[in-house]
Amino acid sequence: MDNKHKDPSSLVDGWLDKILQKHDITNEIGPDEQAVSSAGLMHPDDMELARIVQESIEENWGDDFGLNTETIPSDEADVQAHSPADSAPDAKETSTSDKAKGKKKKGEGLSGIPHILATAVWLVLILAIGLTFGRALWLCAADVLALEKTGMEITITIEEGEQIPSIAEKLQKVGMINYASLFEMFADLTGKGENIPSGTVTFRKDTIYDYNALINAMSYRGDALSTVEIMIPEGYNCAQIFELLQKHDVCRVKDLEKYAAEGELKEYWFLEGVDRGHRYCLEGFLFPDTYEFYTDDNPKDVLEKFLDNFDYRFTKRMKNKFTTLQQKLGYVRIDFRDLVTMASMVEKEKASDAEGYTIASVFYNRLKRPSQYPTLDSDATYKYATQYYHAGENLSTEALKKSPYNTNTQPGLPAGPIANPGLSSLDAALDPESTGYYFFIYDKKAGVHRFSKNLSEHNNWANKLGY
Repeated sequence: MDNKHKDPSSLVDGWLDKILQKHDITNEIGPDEQAVSSAGLMHPDDMELARIVQESIEENWGDDFGLNTETIPSDEADVQAHSPADSAPDAKETSTSDKAKGKKKKGEGLSGIPHILATAVWLVLILAIGLTFGRALWLCAADVLALEKTGMEITITIEEGEQIPSIAEKLQKVGMINYASLFEMFADLTGKGENIPSGTVTFRKDTIYDYNALINAMSYRGDALSTVEIMIPEGYNCAQIFELLQKHDVCRVKDLEKYAAEGELKEYWFLEGVDRGHRYCLEGFLFPDTYEFYTDDNPKDVLEKFLDNFDYRFTKRMKNKFTTLQQKLGYVRIDFRDLVTMASMVEKEKASDAEGYTIASVFYNRLKRPSQYPTLDSDATYKYATQYYHAGENLSTEALKKSPYNTNTQPGLPAGPIANPGLSSLDAALDPESTGYYFFIYDKKAGVHRFSKNLSEHNNWANKLGY
């Protein structure tokens, strides 16, 4: 199969084969060893070894490579040791014969190339071979140990009875490995790829898989986690969402609470000004939607999946609406967290999406006339304060009256969102209906709210509805 990576184990072999084919070298080449043995020398010095190498090259490789070499001159002591006086005539004849054969001048070697240059050529050749082998080894090691890889979320399906060669090709095709044959060899040597079960395997993007981790993930499903789809209802608060995630084995409640309060998160424009530290400090920004999570996931990924979705859902059009709303409210100044707080109140109070725009108008109308309506009087905020935000604190009745989430006693908006609103409630908070209403009460029988412009009308509705 085509792949941009070639198996490094074939690089050097292919290169050497081309040289051997070009020069028809089929026998083992060992000129140094043969020459030393024939001369009867066990430990020749440098000059003797050079002479032997030269003669051996001339004898074995001269024709193939076009070599024509000159006998290396020795010092006077070497000539006396190896050329007795009674052999001088033979040496003379040899010298005369060499001249007749057209030998090169002294100091010349391969094809008339000076010895020092020939030596340099051989050193470069040896270095090139060494570098080729070194790079091949590095490529192999990098693939086996995942030294140059980044995490990817990849899913493959292993068929019933599928063997390592086929699995290796799948891994190479999706980019989890570069060399299928190397992976096969690793699996064979370790004996770990014999019992890989069939089924779907998902590799996580936050994990770097070396060969061993890949086999473990496929064999034991240790890192290839299953997923679960969860629908987060609109209006759920952080406590309810965390419980739901724990129920589906995504994350434990205490881990989510701790990371929400203290963990490092990506930079989000809408969290500017939000004080971290409380377990529910991200209230309002865990966007309700249907999500797919890993089982036994980490809290950072889970929380950022919610926050990423909020960022995506709050469009440029909605941002423009928020700018327009701020201009309409005039002296009533609200920041973005205040807007989400208003949307959360609308979410918890409305009986329908259409009704949310009228509910929002009531709260904004009261904010505009603080002297007449100093509090928003939302029962939903008091319920959140007692059941969730201050749960476990054992606050006294007096302390609950002073809670910044108690809009029955404290002026203005509560300290923060009391739930995670959906798009409809966010839009109602951005674009409230223009009304003269300051009160509303729920009609249980009709399933709607009854709105009033003054306290007298409100009390009349309360009497009719049996409150």
